[in-house]
Amino acid sequence: MLLKLIHLSQIVIAAYGAMQCQVAITKLLEYEDATKKLAKISSEADRQLHKTRTTQAVGAIAILLSFTVSVLLTTGGASYGPLVRYFASPVMALTVFAARVYLRDFWAGKGDKPVTANKVPLPKMEGYNEALEKTQKSLEVLGWLTISWVTSSVLAIIQGY
Repeated sequence: MLLKLIHLSQIVIAAYGAMQCQVAITKLLEYEDATKKLAKISSEADRQLHKTRTTQAVGAIAILLSFTVSVLLTTGGASYGPLVRYFASPVMALTVFAARVYLRDFWAGKGDKPVTANKVPLPKMEGYNEALEKTQKSLEVLGWLTISWVTSSVLAIIQGY
């Protein structure tokens, strides 16, 4: 029962995270055309554009994958067999953690600094600044999901699922 509650909380956390990712990506897309033009004349701008796209995609995919696996484990965990039941949580913990590190390293720099430590909010660019804020929220969601997947891994072992 406790394991199902953890998976239900993962569903809620991941749904919230998906909303944060959706807003961040939408706001960043507002600057896509200008960034593409700049990328044509600057290799650094091109690199930044590529990293922005890939980090946002990785974060969104990890959150959506977490949501999906949580739903599957909540609705039919026992029916998937012992290997899936025991390995799903540790694999998800590693996946979500790796996504968080990848996202954080680009947006916040090394360490556990907030996103704004590396990417400074810009005047008259409210959409970009909101995207920074939502990216920070996505990082927090990935952190909570990592903790919840580690917790469900330990509980699965203790309870025998």
